[in-house]
Amino acid sequence: MSQIASFYLLKDGQRQELSGGDCSGAVYMAIWDWCESELDLDVRFPAPQTEDTLDCALLEGELAADLLSALRERNLPELAAEIAPDWDLPAETIQSGLETLRSHLELVQGNTSLLYEMT
Repeated sequence: MSQIASFYLLKDGQRQELSGGDCSGAVYMAIWDWCESELDLDVRFPAPQTEDTLDCALLEGELAADLLSALRERNLPELAAEIAPDWDLPAETIQSGLETLRSHLELVQGNTSLLYEMT
């Protein structure tokens, strides 16, 4: 099972690939788990999962804005240190994923959304 993390900016039917931040899918699974348990944000529910997709998340509109706000309010190294032990991952790796996610969420405006897929 591969764990290739891919992000796409979706706008007007177009799909622009963004960097995955050189993080594995496990890093983003840990982040999505934190979103669900700590922020009560279900980023996976509206995501269009396909047969080849192991995990996915769709962040658009208010959901993307809420997550971006939450990430801006937190100290990312501290948050990474909080998330990492539950997943047996290095805090630095989680921090890199959080920084990548935050930078991608900053691109979500208007009718643009952010799609994450792990294949």
